[in-house]
Amino acid sequence: MLIEKKSRGFTLYEIMISITIMGILTGLLSVSLFPLLDRAEFVNTADLFKNTHRQAQWLALTQHRSHRLKSESGTLLLQRKNNANFDTVFKEKVPPNIQISATRWHSFSAFGFAAGGTITLETETYSTKVVVSPIGRIRQTEIERK
Repeated sequence: MLIEKKSRGFTLYEIMISITIMGILTGLLSVSLFPLLDRAEFVNTADLFKNTHRQAQWLALTQHRSHRLKSESGTLLLQRKNNANFDTVFKEKVPPNIQISATRWHSFSAFGFAAGGTITLETETYSTKVVVSPIGRIRQTEIERK
């Protein structure tokens, strides 16, 4: 008399083949997603600059004191004028792969007017500009791929 055995679960070979296939697919997918992560980091930094400009303008109008933006050793600074000196209100670290250059660092008077200029943000693959007009309009150019 034969007793029939029922198979339960997977064999070791089936599990090893499945894990190998999943590893290969994960490796291929991660390589194709790295450029998207670089762009996302660049967009976040550009938005940070634009929003910090808006914050400086708003603080200048509400506190009736001049505020300015400045960059020192990879850090974006928002500073408030206090008598003859400037006190730092906000600090934000800028990713090391992003180069920053400015025709003039912007400052906002207590009446909302600005010392206009352009800040350029660049990486090896992307670039954009944050532009402030003398009447205080803040805008960002399109992100361009080099």
